[in-house]
Amino acid sequence: MQRQMIAVVAISCVLISAGYAQTANPGTGPVPRMHGPEQQASTASATGSTSGPVANPNAVGMDQSVITLKGGCEPKDDITPSKDCVSNVTRAQFERLTTALQPDMSAEAKRGFAANYGKLLVFSDAARALHLENDPNVQQIMQFLANQVLAEGLKRHYMEQFARPSDQQVQEYYSQNSAKYLEASLQRVIIPHKQEAGDKPKPSEAEVTAAAEKIRQRWVAGEDPAKLQQAAFEAAGLKSASVPSIDMGVKRPGSLPVNQDAVFQLKAGEISQPYSDPAAGYIYKVVSVRQIPLSEVKDSIVKTLQQQQLQDKLEAIGKSATPVLNEEYFGPPPAAGAPATGGRPAPGAGPQSGNPPK
Repeated sequence: MQRQMIAVVAISCVLISAGYAQTANPGTGPVPRMHGPEQQASTASATGSTSGPVANPNAVGMDQSVITLKGGCEPKDDITPSKDCVSNVTRAQFERLTTALQPDMSAEAKRGFAANYGKLLVFSDAARALHLENDPNVQQIMQFLANQVLAEGLKRHYMEQFARPSDQQVQEYYSQNSAKYLEASLQRVIIPHKQEAGDKPKPSEAEVTAAAEKIRQRWVAGEDPAKLQQAAFEAAGLKSASVPSIDMGVKRPGSLPVNQDAVFQLKAGEISQPYSDPAAGYIYKVVSVRQIPLSEVKDSIVKTLQQQQLQDKLEAIGKSATPVLNEEYFGPPPAAGAPATGGRPAPGAGPQSGNPPK
């Protein structure tokens, strides 16, 4: 029983470690689970209050130990240490590992990770002492995890390849999507639909449209839009309601409801046609328009191109082969909309067919 328990724990630790490598997000530090002194040190670091010495990695030689397993590689009950048992980890070894997992891991995260990694080594050494690396089930799991790590490695490879779009690519994207890089100062008059009162019928769509068009014509004729906004609320029976400001400030395409985005095609000084939804009508005036220069949006375009090129590449790879399941073995696929009945996914299971690894 003890041997089985050690095997289970060792395999679990391997899964956790591999899962960490898979889910670590470049650009954000991992958050290992910490307890006791580790948690106190983390809290002190976060609040900027430290009562002891701070980390100074450069003072430690590359061949010096940064993790020492006290009591490691010693016989324990029925476990005789394997010949390749690990009792310490040097700075060089540790930094090679953290660089492979996450190049920009923070100092705080490294400390938490090191504590967990030390425990992982204890269990993996115990597993090797029991020769569990030769267990067929363990070998199958290791092969599965190796495939996951390779999939993540593929993603990282293309992330690096597409990390620096050329100036020409950035310029071409900006030119092809120039309509996205407009900003307009807008005014808006909201025309609430009349509230139903007693047995009076709800206004028809034609009546709602006519009321909105009437206000639009008054605005085009030069009437004060703030007064038009007040009149629209009063006509809808909302005399006591707070009237919204007509000034919307500067907006960009995509910031309005989809059916109203055509406002950004208007020129400065033009007033839109009335738009409508179940609650109200809307009329816009474009006060001013500015084409945002490339210099102001270059960083966002670079990020967009990075993501787009990576997504396109991974989707192409994902679609290069289609898994076909034997329905005699697995049964037919569930009907559309039916709840999933499959088993729980394995820890760190890979992406579904056609989707890039994440």
